[in-house]
This record gives sequence, structure tokens and C-alpha cells, in this order.
Amino acid sequence: MSGPLRIVVVGGGPVAARLIQELRPALEAGAAHVTVLGEEPVPAYQRIRLGDVASGRVDGAALALLDVQDEELAGVVVRCGVRVVALDRDRKTVLLDRTSGTPGPSVPYDRLVLATGAHAVIPDFPVSGTVGRGISVPAHGDGDHPVGVMALRDLGEARRLHQAVRDAEPVVVLGGGVLGVEAALALAEVGAAVTLLHRGHVPLGGQLDPDSGRLLLRQLLAAGIQVRPDCGVQELVVAARAQDRATVHDGVPHLTAIRTTQGRRIPAALLVACTGVRPRDELAAAAGLDTLPRGGIVVDRNGRCPDDPSVFAVGDCAAVLGSRPSGLIGPGWDQARAAAGAFLAEAGVPAAVERDAAGRPVLTPTPTPTPAPTGRLDPIVVKSHTLSVACAGDLTADPWDPQGPSVSTWADPEAGQYLRIVTQGTRLLGFVSIGLPRSAAELSRHALTGTLPVADRSALLAMEHAAADRELGPEDVLCRCSGATAGQVHEAAVECATVDEVGGRCGAGTGCGTCRGRIEELLAGPPVRQPAGSLA
Repeated sequence: MSGPLRIVVVGGGPVAARLIQELRPALEAGAAHVTVLGEEPVPAYQRIRLGDVASGRVDGAALALLDVQDEELAGVVVRCGVRVVALDRDRKTVLLDRTSGTPGPSVPYDRLVLATGAHAVIPDFPVSGTVGRGISVPAHGDGDHPVGVMALRDLGEARRLHQAVRDAEPVVVLGGGVLGVEAALALAEVGAAVTLLHRGHVPLGGQLDPDSGRLLLRQLLAAGIQVRPDCGVQELVVAARAQDRATVHDGVPHLTAIRTTQGRRIPAALLVACTGVRPRDELAAAAGLDTLPRGGIVVDRNGRCPDDPSVFAVGDCAAVLGSRPSGLIGPGWDQARAAAGAFLAEAGVPAAVERDAAGRPVLTPTPTPTPAPTGRLDPIVVKSHTLSVACAGDLTADPWDPQGPSVSTWADPEAGQYLRIVTQGTRLLGFVSIGLPRSAAELSRHALTGTLPVADRSALLAMEHAAADRELGPEDVLCRCSGATAGQVHEAAVECATVDEVGGRCGAGTGCGTCRGRIEELLAGPPVRQPAGSLA
């Protein structure tokens, strides 16, 4: 192929940003040119931290992952506010919406990467109410949601939610999964009036055992969240606001309250629907690429579509080997690394060798992916400033069955702490940790390999308050999303003063965000050293 490899990325989210980072060697060698087409009006940002924007802890600009001017110097063109309407695989071009305001109606490619992510699935609720001048809204849903119904999937929605918090407006969160719990906690932590509705008996009921579920419910209530279990939305109540009596804002009525399936009427200026997502695979399906019935673009381990070797998919839209997308940032980064490895090999460019401050090579995983370890678990971590919750795998084993797995349980409800570990020999089958952040971090790390070599489970509890655990060894993984070690974070801290600056150097803290507190400790503490012993 003459000239640089033209790579077009459809989607401007965090996985796309990670792909660009992994492609640096090819960009620096002039062997590749990348064009990013993103629908949002801003470049890639840490979507996982939208709750911090909604609560007002950080400004949205602080979450940026790409600097457009710097990327242009590196051979990357980032176009924001651009909508791709179709793929022409025969001509190898992507077709743009002519109203996008971009030069030309199409963009040619040699390799296409679909990083379109997932979109929220918001139910079509019945609506009733008066919107002004005696005009009533009939009690039916037509897919056009009132102003105030959102999913907290982008910066615009996060900022609208923050405005509601500032104005002391009541907020209802629908959904007791991890996203709903995170959203409710983020708002309650800054004093917002929040009601959480969910269908199960306890939040996260599908991931927790009964005892940990009850403890989580108790902790949410203690945080000031009004939790309504076994409850959903029956109807939305709308009206025109005082300043809009003559007209309805943008032709759509405002939400003022909801009626629940239990017959309650709850005031609500905003309804945050955390009711699931679906992979955005419409472009791929329309272009004839293989997709799953429930969503997801089928790709191999390198992210390549089997029926078109010039098309790749990564992130929440990618179904690796036909498995449904996990929705987690870590696997998305792994897919970006794998796809970049394929591009580097095709361009004949060796992967970059990372070096520490002394110039020594830092060993990093090869870009060529390997099969996931047998029994690997994908941990679910609730990102909250006040409550530590992590879980993975199957917790349903009977602890009294002599033929069953080994079950270790420790609980201190008054202190808000709970730990349950299910193992078969050294194989980790499942765990849940509440109120024990160090145990949660250790178990999450072992979940990625599916093994737990620690024979004495009480060692995890002892580690919660052990001073030695405050100092990780240089080779210990500190950020499981990026794979950054404590040593890499320490090297980055030589020239950095904040967690975000460290993230810009080594990626730590830019994924799920659960390691940010640990990074702050290392930035403020003594130099990293190798401890005498480790659970690893």
C-alpha cells in the first residue's frame, strides 16, 4: 500500500481515544493517518465519570481525553458533531449527514473502525397532564419523551442534571442496576433529593446474595436515598413551566411528577432512566455485516469483522467471537489495543517501547491478544465517593453443602461491611465486597485471572488496615483498566501533580475511576517500594 494507512474511526468515545493512543508508533512514523468522526459536539472524554459532573464535583472539560490541536499535529483529524448515516463497503467510504457541516459528504478509508458504543434503552412511558391554555396530553406514549427524561449517557445530560441539583429540583432514578445505584449515590452525596425505583427486592439483586443486598439497601437509605423496591413507572405527569405557559418548550412538555406502579405520585423535575443499553450496530447491520440478534457487531480477537477484513469494531458495539459486549471499559481498551496491534503489524511498524524515568524499558503486554484465562470474571464496581461495592461471578453456592464450593462470609452490618467469597480450590467463582475497598480491589484483580491463591481468606480482612498495604510494589498493577503498575504511576508522578496528569502519562485513573483514590495516596505518600510480601 502506497502512502499512510487511512484509518477512519466512527465514534469519538474513550475507546476511540485509547485506539489513537495505541496507534502512536504508526502516527509518529507517518505510516498511518486517522480520522475520528464523533456525533457529540466535544472530543472524547471519561464517560464513566459523568456522575461527578452531574453532582458538580468536576467540570466536564476536566474529563477530556483528546486535545484536538495536539492530535492534528500527530496526524489525527478529530471531527465533532458529525453523524455517519451509511457505510459503502464497496467504495470503502463512510457517508455523512449533509447537515453535519463537515467538508464533503463522505470520507474514504483503507481500514474502518466502528467504535459507536451503545445507546440507552428508555421505555415509552404513558404521559398525562396539562401543558398550557387548557391543552391536555392523552395518557399514551409515542416515543417522544417529555423534557426531563434522560439516561445520563453524555455531557449534556450530566450538565442538565447538575443544574437540577443546583436548583434543588427533585430527581427520580429508575433502575436498580449498577448505573442506577451510581447515579443515585452521586446525587445524594451532594445533598440532592433522590428517589430510586427498581423492580427487584433489593438494588443489584441480580449480582448480590440476599444478605449483601439487604446491607446495600440499608446503606443507600442511610445515604439519604428514598428507595422504592418492587416499583416502576406507571405514568409521567407533565405540564408547562411558569415561564412557558403560552407555549410548550420546543414543542415537548416538561416532566413534573411520576406515578408509580404502586400508586404513588412522586414529584420529579428529572427522570434518569438507567434501564439498560443496546449496542449501536445499526450502521454495520445496514451494511450487511454480521450482528447479533440482541445487538453487537461480530468480530474476531483482533476486532476484525470476519466478513470484511477492512472493517473493525471495538468497545460496547463489538461482540468478540460472538459474545455479547460486556459494557465495561477494561475489555474495550483491550479491544482497542488488539486492533491497533493489527494495524501496526500491517503498517510494518513495531510497537512502542515504554521507558521509565531512568530510560529502562518497561515490559508491557504484547498488542497481539491472547485468549482470556479460563474462569476469568469481569468485576462490577460501583463508583462512589462514599460507598465501596464490588462483585463478580456466582454467589449462589450453599455454604453448608459438603460437596459444593467453599464459601467464606464475614459481615459487620453496623459498620456497613460485608465480604463473601466463593471458591473451588484456587479457582475464584464469585465474590461480593461492601464497605471494604482494599478487599474489593484485591478480589477484582484476582477475578481477572479467575484464581485466588490466598488460602487464608481472613488475610483479606487484615489487609484492610495493614499499614504495609499502603505501599504497593513497583510491579503491582494499580489500575486494572489500563494495566498501569504502581511503579509506572510513581514514575509519572515525578513530573505530575494531579491524578489527571498521571492519567495522561500512563492511563491510570482514566477508566472506571476506582483507583483514583489509590493514585492520590501514592502522589502524596513516600516513593513506591517492593513490599516484603504480597497476596499476588
